[in-house]
Amino acid sequence: MIFRFRFLTLLCFVLAFAGALRAQVVNIEGRRFMNDTVPWTGFVNFRFNVAESGQRSLTLGLNGAVQHIDGRSRYMFINDISFSQVETNEFLNTGFQHLRYNYRLDSAWTGEAFAQAQYNKPLRLDLRLMLGAGPRFTAVDNAKMRVNLGTAVMLERETITNGASTTVGRSSSYVSATVKFTELASLTTVVYYQPKLFDASDHRISLEGGLLINVTKHMTLESRLNLLKDSAQPEGVPSLTYSWNNLFGYRF
Repeated sequence: MIFRFRFLTLLCFVLAFAGALRAQVVNIEGRRFMNDTVPWTGFVNFRFNVAESGQRSLTLGLNGAVQHIDGRSRYMFINDISFSQVETNEFLNTGFQHLRYNYRLDSAWTGEAFAQAQYNKPLRLDLRLMLGAGPRFTAVDNAKMRVNLGTAVMLERETITNGASTTVGRSSSYVSATVKFTELASLTTVVYYQPKLFDASDHRISLEGGLLINVTKHMTLESRLNLLKDSAQPEGVPSLTYSWNNLFGYRF
């Protein structure tokens, strides 16, 4: 118990001073915890990539999450920060912080509320703040598979690099499925659709798949592929972007 308390304190300290995704839609489904019975649980992931293709690129990243369950209530905090550099250029950072509260109404329905801060310098996103709420429905929940659907209405304030700040309302709907192949491996896939309220021509569609391998009770390896189509990217940023992240993690 003393070790766990110290570890949680250290993690929260690190996350509080930390800021990653190349995409601009944050996949929370891939970061939820399958365990619904332990009061405290969490994880930390580290990633390090070096690539050489005419220019050398370096990427460092750290993300983590902590969850607390108290009766029907669930509290979750997620943090992700990444730094990337091409040759001798300056480091560009991406990241987000996400706080979510769930209240379980019954075995199928859950109410959710969340707040999020996000930034992505390579995609010219200086800051995006979100505040939203909505229902979540569990269609399948057994030892081998979990399928969830959800929707929310959110207020979004966004500041683009060298651009104006805008405030809009959006809906955010998703469907996710997690398949547990064995005790060692599971696959999570999620699709998000986020149109602007009353203007569906301004929308984002995100697809992410993640394979998680439990190397030991606490050590994990994970590979995530994310595709994003954004109809309203800043000038000079492609409407279709992707990321592929490989992570080494510790779960507690």
